[in-house]
Amino acid sequence: MAMCERRRISPCSKWRSMSRRLTFVPILLLLHWQMQPSEAFLHISGTKRSKLINELQKPATSHASYLQTFGENRQDDDMIKHTHRRQLPTPKDVADADALRRRYLLFSMLATFGASPILQASAAQAKDIIVGPNVEVLTPATLPTTNIFKPPTDNRDYLAYKLDNGLRVLLCSDPSSIEAAAAMDVHVGACSDPDTVKGLAHFNEHMLFLGTKDFPKEDSFEAFLAANGGRSNAYTDAENTVYYFDMVASVDGRVAEGLRRFGSVFATPLFTESATERELRAIDSENAKNLQSDTFRYFQMAKSRANRDHPFSKFFTGNKKTLLDDTRAQGIDLQQELVNFYQQYYSANQMTLAIAGPQSIEELQTMVQDAFASVPDRQSPKPEEAWKGIAPFTYGADSIVPSFYHIVEMVPVQDIRQISISWPVVYQDELERTSILFDKPSNYVAHLLGHEGSGSLLTYLKRQGWATSLATATEEQLSDFESFEIVVGLTRQGLNAVESVVGAIYSYLRLLRDRAIPDYVFDEVFRLDELYWRFSSKGNVGGYVQGLAASMQKYPAPLYIAGPRRLALTEYERWQLSGEPRPTFKSRVQLENTRMLVSRYLEALTVDNAIMTVISKDFEGKTTQQEVWYGTKYRARRIDDKMLENWRDAAPARTMQIDYPKPNRFIPSEAGLRVKLPVQKPINQKQTFEAKLRAPTAPWIIRDDDRWTVYFKPDEQFGQPKGYVIMELVTSDVFSTPAKAATGNLFELAVSDRLSEYAYDASLAGLVYEVKVLPRGVRLTFGGYSDKLRVFASYISKKLSKKVDDILPKTEAEFERYKDQILRALSAFDVKQPYAHASYYAQITLQPHRFQYDNSELLAATRRVTLSDLIEYSKNLWRSGKGEALIQGNFDEKEALSLVAGLDAAIPFQTIPNDEYPPRLTALPLPQSKESILPTRLVITESNPNNENSVCYVMLQSLGKTEKDHVMMELLSSILEQPFYDSLRTKQQLGYIVNSGLRGVGESRTLSFIVQSAVATADKLTLEIIRFLDAAESTLLEKLPKGDLAVYIKSLIDRKTEPDKDLIAEVTRNWSEISSGRRQFDRIQCEAAALLEIDKEELLKFWKAVYSGDGRRVLICEMIPQVGPASSEQPPASAGYSSKKLVTDGLLLGIDDVPAFRHDRERLQATDAPAVPLA
Repeated sequence: MAMCERRRISPCSKWRSMSRRLTFVPILLLLHWQMQPSEAFLHISGTKRSKLINELQKPATSHASYLQTFGENRQDDDMIKHTHRRQLPTPKDVADADALRRRYLLFSMLATFGASPILQASAAQAKDIIVGPNVEVLTPATLPTTNIFKPPTDNRDYLAYKLDNGLRVLLCSDPSSIEAAAAMDVHVGACSDPDTVKGLAHFNEHMLFLGTKDFPKEDSFEAFLAANGGRSNAYTDAENTVYYFDMVASVDGRVAEGLRRFGSVFATPLFTESATERELRAIDSENAKNLQSDTFRYFQMAKSRANRDHPFSKFFTGNKKTLLDDTRAQGIDLQQELVNFYQQYYSANQMTLAIAGPQSIEELQTMVQDAFASVPDRQSPKPEEAWKGIAPFTYGADSIVPSFYHIVEMVPVQDIRQISISWPVVYQDELERTSILFDKPSNYVAHLLGHEGSGSLLTYLKRQGWATSLATATEEQLSDFESFEIVVGLTRQGLNAVESVVGAIYSYLRLLRDRAIPDYVFDEVFRLDELYWRFSSKGNVGGYVQGLAASMQKYPAPLYIAGPRRLALTEYERWQLSGEPRPTFKSRVQLENTRMLVSRYLEALTVDNAIMTVISKDFEGKTTQQEVWYGTKYRARRIDDKMLENWRDAAPARTMQIDYPKPNRFIPSEAGLRVKLPVQKPINQKQTFEAKLRAPTAPWIIRDDDRWTVYFKPDEQFGQPKGYVIMELVTSDVFSTPAKAATGNLFELAVSDRLSEYAYDASLAGLVYEVKVLPRGVRLTFGGYSDKLRVFASYISKKLSKKVDDILPKTEAEFERYKDQILRALSAFDVKQPYAHASYYAQITLQPHRFQYDNSELLAATRRVTLSDLIEYSKNLWRSGKGEALIQGNFDEKEALSLVAGLDAAIPFQTIPNDEYPPRLTALPLPQSKESILPTRLVITESNPNNENSVCYVMLQSLGKTEKDHVMMELLSSILEQPFYDSLRTKQQLGYIVNSGLRGVGESRTLSFIVQSAVATADKLTLEIIRFLDAAESTLLEKLPKGDLAVYIKSLIDRKTEPDKDLIAEVTRNWSEISSGRRQFDRIQCEAAALLEIDKEELLKFWKAVYSGDGRRVLICEMIPQVGPASSEQPPASAGYSSKKLVTDGLLLGIDDVPAFRHDRERLQATDAPAVPLA
């Protein structure tokens, strides 16, 4: 679940390519499942809910990774859309979202289950090898230019040009968008930190938003964005720092003001002494939040294996010691250091700016000139010139932790079991770097090494019982090197056979060197890449400009969009490249050039150039050292010379039944890419306000009998040859007990694993499937290019029902491996961030027991499940129920009915009467309480004994079911969010994580406020949150001018009524209405109309009902750390709760009281009893 934080240090450089070995994100990103609490505070839904797959061709987590990364409850259908600026932090949400998302997903997927021979040709030789003799080196295109290659489906206008101060600018005009967004990439990052002030670049990033000469108030920019439905963020990477914001853009003057405010951040930041002191505490809190993160620990360990003289080896985040204590000891003026850093590196000639909005190119140009012309041009050189010629990695003792010829055995926080091998690829010159950047040879290597089909490396490792997963990617792409990495999730048996796992990897690499890679492999990778390019959809505008700004630092103007997304770009002018899709390589010469680049790239992937790390809890008590910044315990073990020689002479792949993948039969034909219905209305057409309030055409019923109710809607808006089929067998049998829920989890994992060889090629070609066991039945989802969707769906459906024996584990050992994966994923809950724990425990109090089982219940139930239980469960899974389905996309009605008939034949369930339909989700009501007495409190000891962070989570519940009730909560959230953050984070500096957000459970809504702190106790956090809420009525709501209220309302309406950007957004919204039973397909328009009716008096009355008056329903959840400055007296497991006491005011609960509390709330709900009278 995607999340972001207010400011962050990037935990790693961005992953640029990844083998599409990962099961593509199935439609269940929309509709998560119960496994563990999500770390997301607010899940955006409605027209933007969950984005499902963002794009079908983008790789994401395998099925198993949902256990850890995406496990929440299974009621994501009920999450609601809400415009909010900040969410909780995760490493996978950064500016170049697609890139870093890949690294995080790679790591989290595996966490769930668990002088170099490099390019040593001379520069002259390298040129001949890489691009052929007598080829001119690429030079940037002349600016300004509109000749920017864009996908055929992209109907936006672009202009690239340069301001007089040297600032490179890319403008994107999209009349259909209701948002404007801007991103500035400053080409300087943590690698440029002075040795005496570690973390200075990151600290500088924090400071820039805190007041400028023209807008000196520290929260001025954030307050402006909050009032205009916007948000901002920034991140610091190794060599770049990216700042960005978005906002509702229906008023040109406000967009211009937003850009002026943004521009002043880079032209005249203040760096005040008071802000410096306060924000220093935020940096320290951020670092404290990361100390128990395996992602940050692993990244720091990887950096520690670099040459200590190379800046990549530095500690990037910074903390109180490095920024305050150490600078004071050295007599360094920290505030002046910030100013010096800004003046040295923040120069317009090292900046790239990307802006997108509904305004015309001419209007945007005028705004840019006004806002950014004053950014100073200091003619700063590229920062990497400072370490030019310093080797990133060495063979001597120049690294903090030994690199080559060593295995580092590292103890994780979570129960992770994996091995990684990283090969640094050091660029010999700029020409080599450009060739790798433009032609991406690593994509082909990743495709082969990370393949999951028949004959693949992963198939062999699974057959040996050694591996559960495998991922490959390019990481750490700096100016002088990149690294290629393979990570294998290990079984317990595989951990004991690490040397053999490594040997198998080198056997595959030997195959790549000894036998020519077939032409069809190159052709398929190329065609799949072009297929994605051809049918790419508009994404979130904020994420889009971030990616563009980053791309502008690397590519010439024509390739600003295409550069990171397309292959074979060298000599793009010679080959007359355009935005139109290419069916194959332009010539045999281009293919052979690519082949030669791949061969050269493989020369770096050797035993002598490998950096190896094994991660496992099994190393506890066996380590000898501790990493200085995160306290990671590890041991660096020299690899035996004989083992090194064995790997150098690895066994031929054929002896292990490993071979190149077969041709992919699922790539759609050109005829199959035909769109059946013409687009009725261009999606870039600007809509009037009246048009926004008109509901789109709703899906209609094409079959309704005792077996199926089928909804259908053809695609007449997006014009893409894609379709989605979602069917749910509604039944109460499959999730009725913790044992059945646990067995369902095992079934899902078995399906994903056993069908992976077949489904992998389909996923590469944009076809996805997913099967999910839910509280109300089983859902089966298919999506992708419609050409071969029916064949794919038919095969999968039969395997799931009539041929279910084929997909079940064949041996006890295989079954135990599945159990091990799930048990480790469930156990990982205990070391999640405290804010995730608080959110989980608060939210579970609202869930009826049969809709969400406690994590401990699932753990216990999973341990008890046997192979025979799984076999019996699987055979009865599709026994009886009622079918509900949605078919939408590039189909006609006849095809839709045929698809359902095929599913019906494959899954011959028995029908059930209406009175056997399972109930729909209705939130449990929180106890009512008086305004003058503290509400219900749930106080729990933090389960991770090493995490020093406390948390307070305050949740306000509204049981209202009308559109006005719902939008009132959204409006309150929008108004209170920024002042809450400013008070508790910016001014009081109580913690790094300070957020508020909205959530839906059934027809109810909750508004929540959360703070995580390493410096304040949980009761202190509670006091300050309650103090803020108590004062909100008099200081914020009553004083809110009617004009400002109108701005908040308009921003919410604009956000809600923004047209869907792609087909999956519309499918998601429609399925949410069907599965929830609401079937209100014009919900967005009804809510927008309800917003128009709200006035200030109604808002105040509503606030009294949900918080400031008697009868409010509020829950406070506190997490008490066991150690550190924020710890306090540990609470009892039970506070003596008893349903017999019928107390609501001042109710105190412990963790052991939650089951009884939920039972009592469920009993009251079931009997429709009134709330307990106030005392």
